[in-house]
Amino acid sequence: MGRRALIVMLVAGPAAALGVLGIVVVASATAHQSTAAFGAPTHYASRQAFAVILAALVAIACVELGPRRLLRAAPIVFACAALAAFAVFAPGVGVHAAGANRWVHVGPFSGNPAPLLTAATAMLVAAWGAPAPARASADGARARRPLAIGMGVLAVLTFVAQPDFSAAAITALVVLAALAGGGVRATRLAAAAVVTAFVLALLASRFGYVSGRMSGFLAPETDRRGKGYEVLALARAHATATPTGVGLGRGTARRHLSSPGSDYVFAVVTEEMGRRAAGAVAAAWLAIGVGALLAARGTREPRLRAAALGAGAAAVAPAALHIAVCQGWVPIIGVSMPLLSYDPAAAVAAGAEFGLLAAVALAPRDVRDT
Repeated sequence: MGRRALIVMLVAGPAAALGVLGIVVVASATAHQSTAAFGAPTHYASRQAFAVILAALVAIACVELGPRRLLRAAPIVFACAALAAFAVFAPGVGVHAAGANRWVHVGPFSGNPAPLLTAATAMLVAAWGAPAPARASADGARARRPLAIGMGVLAVLTFVAQPDFSAAAITALVVLAALAGGGVRATRLAAAAVVTAFVLALLASRFGYVSGRMSGFLAPETDRRGKGYEVLALARAHATATPTGVGLGRGTARRHLSSPGSDYVFAVVTEEMGRRAAGAVAAAWLAIGVGALLAARGTREPRLRAAALGAGAAAVAPAALHIAVCQGWVPIIGVSMPLLSYDPAAAVAAGAEFGLLAAVALAPRDVRDT
């Protein structure tokens, strides 16, 4: 098996499996809620299935277009995604819940545009923050790099204003990963990461709901009416899980979690499908991460390397945070797992990210700007 085929298999195979599994798990985890709200147990599952199909089509389109065309279109994609993200503040469009504006609702469509902006940010930073083939030196990239960083900061600040600090942290990581692929020194990136983490933590501490979640994480027994209740439910689901699980629809964790089909779907998988299935899900994301690294190493073009690392970070980071929350390693931060959770926008964004990774892997090694 060639290197390119291996990379595509590491990305496409796990992504397809996660997409199919996600439809099944969402159908099970949201059946009761869907029936109560819409009179049909498959309302959320059908939308998830549509999103997965659309994600597959987006991935195929990305491969057909090729990475260089995608990067040339990055400014337009970023502008559209930014407009969608700003729409959460529009009266009658943005949905205010739990002290934040993170979702939009237009007619029959609703979703969180954050994953779309994160994916677009990865593309834009790769396009503007790394040398293009037509410029053999890095001078052109250095001239445009401040603008790329500025757009990344704009995306992060958009999420801070919502406020959505998990999306802000993920997007900051994506910007740093893309810049690393574009040739920025590791020492500068490390310093930027430390400063960014400090600033985001300082800003987050000013919001009461964040400190409440931290208190619920540190002392869940004293916060049984808040997030501590869900922390305890996650701990019970993890502690009582068996290798094969209790069966879909038979778990008890979903009864004690506010959004079992989105923010806590990995806990549902662990309890109902077993530790082996949960391990397989984690292994699938690990394979995708390895595929992204191999795609970055397999190209001589800095822009494509930056695109691979940025897209890989945008896909894997939310999944890693989601697993960490469901395992009780970090406080509850409200992040879904792409493809497995009910989050149509995240599924479509993941399709674009996987398609970009596959496109980089399959791109000709000729570094001319075609």
